Amino acid sequence: MKMIDIHDIRNINQTVLLHLIRERQPISRAEIAKLTGLRPGTISSIVNRLIRKGVIYEGAEGPSSGGRKPTYLFINSESAYVLAVSIGVRETTYAVSDFTGRIMTEKAILTSGGDPTAFLKSLAADIRAMISSNYARANFVAVGVSVPGLVKRDTGELIVSPNLEWNNLPVKKILEKELQLPVYVENDANAAAYSELWYGPLEEIKVKTLLYILVVDGLGTGLIINGELHVGSQVGLGGFGHMSIEPNGEVCSCGRRGCWETLASDSATVARYHRLMSNKNDSESFSISEIIARANRGDEKAVTALRATAEFLGEGITSIAHGLSPEIIVIGGEISTAWNLIGDIVKEKVKSKYLIPSVAKLEIRPSSVPRPSLFGAIPIALQNYF
Repeated sequence: MKMIDIHDIRNINQTVLLHLIRERQPISRAEIAKLTGLRPGTISSIVNRLIRKGVIYEGAEGPSSGGRKPTYLFINSESAYVLAVSIGVRETTYAVSDFTGRIMTEKAILTSGGDPTAFLKSLAADIRAMISSNYARANFVAVGVSVPGLVKRDTGELIVSPNLEWNNLPVKKILEKELQLPVYVENDANAAAYSELWYGPLEEIKVKTLLYILVVDGLGTGLIINGELHVGSQVGLGGFGHMSIEPNGEVCSCGRRGCWETLASDSATVARYHRLMSNKNDSESFSISEIIARANRGDEKAVTALRATAEFLGEGITSIAHGLSPEIIVIGGEISTAWNLIGDIVKEKVKSKYLIPSVAKLEIRPSSVPRPSLFGAIPIALQNYF
């Protein structure tokens, strides 16, 4: 396995820098150095490159503290627009973002269960129609795409997605032909981790290790080490969702038994609730959001199903944390909206004789954004442009 290369390191530094400028503008280079820990030379190099690109601009000078007056920096939010696409098992969402990462337009469509190539072409036609109607004069520069499964990052090919049942699909090639824009494809959990680099709390800007647990129909993980996205081999980090928790458990979509996602994913939670409701109308189907809503209204079976999921989430996180010891663990997906019900259970489960809170200083929190794989596709597109 390899760590991310020097070009990706530069891009991540730029992502962090732009996140800071966006949140704190106007801000000087000296303030950026103080807050990020990046070297002044690195900051000047990135800033000068982004000024030449028209992404940021220099404004008024600030007051002198004894030396040269600082020049304040601002983001040129309308310098370019990007498209973000999040392909999910049931639903696919796409959005238009300006250069600050602010979503201007968002639309969700059903993910077709038929020919995936035909679906991608239909999706692209829908996007083209939206751009033609609402953004005919906008300067679109890139498309970020998140998809569940193993992605060959250099070609943008989806090698395998057990939950989508797609294999060897040239996502990048198809969408670039249809949209006539550069397309960058990433695993959905990696995209979710990117969302924290761009939208996460500024006080975490110097955090070196962050583990993202993306809970959707499946369960994926994105890992940031030393401020860099760990991508593993050519097809990327497979994630911990397919580590076996119960060797004699249910058969997973990957073919193994008792994988973490068979116990802690949205699909697992829904199936658990249906089993608890077996004495009721079996023909009625519930989504994870409906189960969370029922739990918040006091439905004991919904609460039981979610608490069981929280226990399994904590069990898996404990195993990973023992090996990786990340500073921050983020749980994202719709399950994070039930943090009032699951948060304390997850945290309590993670405690052990090895993971001592006063020493490990492990923080577990919900995602910073509601749709992390969609929001994460925005900085993926932005950073590849600049």
